[in-house]
Amino acid sequence: MAKRALLMSATDDVATVIEAVSAGDTVVVSTKTGEAADELSALADIPRFHKISLRSLGCGAKIYKYGQVIGRATECIERGGYVHVHNIESIKTGVRA
Repeated sequence: MAKRALLMSATDDVATVIEAVSAGDTVVVSTKTGEAADELSALADIPRFHKISLRSLGCGAKIYKYGQVIGRATECIERGGYVHVHNIESIKTGVRA
């Protein structure tokens, strides 16, 4: 049975898995309105409510969620990969030092 993930914005690079995912699981991605958006295979175990990459992202690439930049990849992330603090860093935008 396929696992589910939620896509918050059409421009996002990641989706949030709704249930825990194991490497090799098929993940069906839906929009907030319930429309099918994508289907992919997970490359790693991903805990519930964490992010799965919808496309391959190079090191240094900006990562979008909610239609906004949430961070930058600190290593290459493949489509279906687990996206979390081990491979992204925060980008503070709009903050003056």
